[in-house]
Amino acid sequence: MMHKNTSIILLLNLLTYFSGISGFAPSLHLQPKGTHTKYPVGTTSLNAENKDPTKSSSGSSSLYQDIPKKKPWTFGILTSGFPPQQILVPVVKFVTFQVWRLMMNELVTHDEQGRFVRESFQAGNDPSPLELPNSSDSGESYSRYKIYLGNPCPWCHRVKAAMAVLNLEGEIPVTMLIDDAEKASKGGWILPTPSADDRKANIAEELITGDLAGVYNYCYRDILEEGEKYKGRCTAPLLVDTTTGTIVTNESNEIMILLNDYARRLPDHESVDLRPIGREEELDDATKYWFDLLWNGSYKCGFATSQVAYDEAASDVLKGLNEMNEVLASRPYLLGEDVSEVDLKGFSWVTRHDYAYTVIFKSPGGRIAQYPNISAWVKRLVSDYPKLLDSIDMEDACGSYYRQLFMLNFGRVVPYIPNVKDWVAGL
Repeated sequence: MMHKNTSIILLLNLLTYFSGISGFAPSLHLQPKGTHTKYPVGTTSLNAENKDPTKSSSGSSSLYQDIPKKKPWTFGILTSGFPPQQILVPVVKFVTFQVWRLMMNELVTHDEQGRFVRESFQAGNDPSPLELPNSSDSGESYSRYKIYLGNPCPWCHRVKAAMAVLNLEGEIPVTMLIDDAEKASKGGWILPTPSADDRKANIAEELITGDLAGVYNYCYRDILEEGEKYKGRCTAPLLVDTTTGTIVTNESNEIMILLNDYARRLPDHESVDLRPIGREEELDDATKYWFDLLWNGSYKCGFATSQVAYDEAASDVLKGLNEMNEVLASRPYLLGEDVSEVDLKGFSWVTRHDYAYTVIFKSPGGRIAQYPNISAWVKRLVSDYPKLLDSIDMEDACGSYYRQLFMLNFGRVVPYIPNVKDWVAGL
């Protein structure tokens, strides 16, 4: 028997296919982008070289194209009139919507009003400070920890950004996951081919091969019954103690706190302090505030299954954008004169806003370039901390939303997405 998710995916694909071939997309036959007739170089008027301005080089005066000899096959339902359009369109809309809503509810949790509810899938939850590196018999230092991150994920990005700013890239090994739900046994992350360093570290095979679900299964091996698999969601970021083969935490805020404390205690290590002692409550309050309005607000727009739910979330995003722009009018960073963990969390959101959230999530507010103070803040961040530019592959990160969230992008077409340096330059 097929898993219910597999059945839903097949049904959704069939609906998408038949809606595409039966005339629901109007065939306007407009001239495609990039094929417009161009006047010769040096032409100074429409009638240059005595050409009729109403005719193209082919002699045709039509703005439309000829019907191609080979085109996708259709039923011709809308042109035949059977079944009547007044019956056909409402029925297809109803069926498509019901399947879409079912798939959305399988993907994430909603309340009765269609509002997206972000559940906690926290694992580990060990707040103990990370141990500093030990030295091997050969004199080389090594870390007992490994961090699993995925480029498309903003919660992973904030951790990677923190590692960059704290100069920890060479201190704790990082495994960059690949988002491929078709190959993963559960969730969407698979592991890359193990590196030479992974092999040299002599850690459990389950921690360096397979998929992220296998890592979770291994880390819970002492709790699960024989043959049983971890039932929770296998999420990233994930911080693992490879010596004990257990999860430290999979919560991004906790990982950032542990990393900042780790960097603070490293001997002869120069870095900023992203979480100054005595300001913890202020930082946590700011994280909660911007999370509710923006960082989670965009997801609430994208995963809303009712107009009411969307309108509420969209209002929060608009409020958040305007307030952030106002806050940054009087200070260089979100909490004052110095960069903090809150800025890095904001950076992971803002780099996805223009080309993912505003399009596929229908998150409102326009482009970041419309907000001069937010734009200046982004430029300041990457100028003061150039490593942030290497903390994200923006084309892959934003493109993943279109490739993986097919229930929000039936056509699976990925729009133009610039690299992060070009995006920053355009602000």
